[in-house]
Amino acid sequence: MNERKGEFLVGLALALRASSLLFATIAMQTMGPFLTIAIRFTIAFIIIAFLFRKSLTKADAKTLLHCALIGMTFFFAMLFELMGLKTTPSSVTAFLEGMVVVLVPAITCIMQRKLPDRVTVISAILAIVGVGFLTLKGDRLGFTSGELLVLLGTLWYALSVIVTDTAAKNDDLRAVAVYQLLFVAIFAYIGAFIFEEIRLPASGTEWAAVLALAIICTCVGFTIQPFGQKYTTPERAGILAIMNPLTAAVLGVLFLHEKMTPPMLAGSFLIIISILAPALVRARK
Repeated sequence: MNERKGEFLVGLALALRASSLLFATIAMQTMGPFLTIAIRFTIAFIIIAFLFRKSLTKADAKTLLHCALIGMTFFFAMLFELMGLKTTPSSVTAFLEGMVVVLVPAITCIMQRKLPDRVTVISAILAIVGVGFLTLKGDRLGFTSGELLVLLGTLWYALSVIVTDTAAKNDDLRAVAVYQLLFVAIFAYIGAFIFEEIRLPASGTEWAAVLALAIICTCVGFTIQPFGQKYTTPERAGILAIMNPLTAAVLGVLFLHEKMTPPMLAGSFLIIISILAPALVRARK
């Protein structure tokens, strides 16, 4: 393993995870978002628990509490993403979720009660303008309910990044990787029992989409990224973050026949710049 192979693994992981928007759109043609999340993370938990079975006994009560907090934030991020995805193109969803690169440092600055640096401010402005272009309807600016749900999910995802960094800092990472999946599934089943009809996927297409979400997007996507990041720098990994929205946009256009209008392309470009700018500045330093 060398730096180039490590960067390839990071880029591949982000691309695989970006395909979740395509598979989720297919799965939710007849399934609800709660049940889609529940079945996806149940399968992923079983697979990862088997692979990391020696770490299952290393989780004490404190670790499990941390996993529950991480699982809760990630569950809400996934839920609002899928609810918004029902009425929002996957390409738009992917670029709106790129706001997480701006939200994480912004929330961190608020928590630490300090002013953000110049690069963070400029990136935030570019991202906000980009979101404005993405949500432009003719000559009028406005958010649809689906776009607002996606942005709310992005906020929860930013919180999950912060919670993971602070809560699980001294825990066994393999135990956290396993049990956070379990708690996401538990929260999803609770919601499914309350709001949806409990059933297994009814067709081969549904099963294929759910299995792809569980194995490709969750097990493989979330597992190979840490191995790749071991051989590259955080700055380079930050630059590779553009693989997520770009891959989702390309898959949406190719397989879901989504159209990118000129304002959407302009907004996507600005959000890509807002993602790249902080990583490029850090890499240069």
